[in-house]
Amino acid sequence: MQKPKLFLLFLCIINSTISFSQKSFDIDVHHDTKFIFSGDERGNNTGTTDIIIKFEVPFKRFPKSYLTVFPSFEYANLNTGSLKRYAVGVGYFYTDVFFKRLNMGVLPNYGFIKRFNNTTGSFGVDIEISYRIAKRVSLSYVHQIIERTDLKVTYNETKYIKPSSFMGFKVHF
Repeated sequence: MQKPKLFLLFLCIINSTISFSQKSFDIDVHHDTKFIFSGDERGNNTGTTDIIIKFEVPFKRFPKSYLTVFPSFEYANLNTGSLKRYAVGVGYFYTDVFFKRLNMGVLPNYGFIKRFNNTTGSFGVDIEISYRIAKRVSLSYVHQIIERTDLKVTYNETKYIKPSSFMGFKVHF
């Protein structure tokens, strides 16, 4: 039941791309830094896959900032099984923050986590810092604060608001 709603929402976002995007969009790819450099306390080793892919569509530009909408997909191949998170959100980016080509953004989002044959709703916020190294490529750091409702449901955890750090890149089209 959730998949048709998410697919319909994705089609609406794609439609807004054609109508409002001012002929530009970004594709972001990030990997969780914890799994690049070390594992975690749940037995996930270094090298565990945890990737976020985001399709950002700017819809309103200002002189030094812009608003964007995006769908995102996170996939983690954890040792207890895979985690998939589908989300949509809006974001505000401020450009050329302290010096030219350094951008910062705040991106609240809502989505669904699918894990252990359960699907749970999940709020999150991403804080992103990116630095454009070429005309079409930026290096990017994302600090994610997410409501890990899968941990609440599966392990009955009371502290299920979790931070994560991601490193990656943005490709500008």
